[in-house]
Amino acid sequence: MKDYLPVEFKELSITQLREDPRQPREGFNTDGDKNRLVLSLKQLGIQQPIAVMKLGDNSYQIIDGHRRFRCAKDIGMEKVPCSIYEKLQPGDLERVRFELQNNRRLWKPLERAAALANFKNSSGITTNKEAAEKLFISETLVSNALALGDLKTEYKELMDKYNLGQSYRFEFVRLHPKLRPIKEFTVDDIIQTLFERVSHRVIRSSKDFRTIGRIFLRTTANISQIHAFLSDPDMPVTELEQNTIQSGFSLWVEQSIKKIKANEKAGALFSSQEKVLLLEMQKLLNKFLG
Repeated sequence: MKDYLPVEFKELSITQLREDPRQPREGFNTDGDKNRLVLSLKQLGIQQPIAVMKLGDNSYQIIDGHRRFRCAKDIGMEKVPCSIYEKLQPGDLERVRFELQNNRRLWKPLERAAALANFKNSSGITTNKEAAEKLFISETLVSNALALGDLKTEYKELMDKYNLGQSYRFEFVRLHPKLRPIKEFTVDDIIQTLFERVSHRVIRSSKDFRTIGRIFLRTTANISQIHAFLSDPDMPVTELEQNTIQSGFSLWVEQSIKKIKANEKAGALFSSQEKVLLLEMQKLLNKFLG
C-alpha cells in the first residue's frame, strides 16, 4: 500500500453509489422515520462524507458509510458528500475500510473477525504479526479475532444468543480446545452450560474461563469434581477450583503416569537407572497398596 492515498472530496449523485456486499458490518438499523440518523439527516444533512472508491463505469463503490447511504436514499436525498479514492487493490481497500470503521465506532467481535480475515486474505499476508503491524494493532488481537471467526457457526450463534462480551469470546477461543466430554455431558452441552452461567452471572469474569481451562487440562484427575460443577447450575468457578486443588505430590504422580504412558506409546525404552527407580517404586506401591 502507498504511504499516502490521495482523496478527492465532492458531492455525488446518490444513483452513482454502489453498496459493497463484502463489507463486514452486520445490520444498520435504518428502519423507521424516528431513526436518529434519519432525523439528523433531515435536519442537518450528512456531516461525515461517505467514503467511496472509483469504479470504471462512472459509479462508486461504498467503502464506509452504508448506513448513511441507505438513510439518505430513504429520505430522498439526490446528492451526498463523498470522500473519493481511486481504484484500490483488494488489500488496500480492506485496510482503508478497517481504519475508517475501527476509528469511528466499536466493532462487534464477529464483525472485526470478518474485517481482519478480509484484509489478511486480500493482501496476501501470511502471518498475524504482519497483519497487526500493517493495521497498528496487537498481534494477540488479530490472532484471537481470527480464531473467533473460525469457530463453528453454532458457537457463534450461541455467543450472540447469550450476549457474550468480547473478553468472554476471546477467552472461549483459548478454552474450547481444552474441553472434553464429561460422562453424560458432551462438549456442546458443556459450552451451552458455561454460556448460560455467564448470562445468569454465576460466572462473573472471563478469567473464570482460564481457570476452567486449567482444570480441564487435568480432566482424568478432576472428572468427578467437573461433573459435580456441570450438574450444579449455582456452583461458582471458585468452588470448582477449590475442589480440584491438588497437592504437589498428587500432581507429580499424575505427571509421572502421563510420562510413562507417553514412553509406552512412543516405544521408548527406559534407561537402566530409570528401571531401578521404577522397580523401587513398584515395591513401595505393592507394600502400601497390596
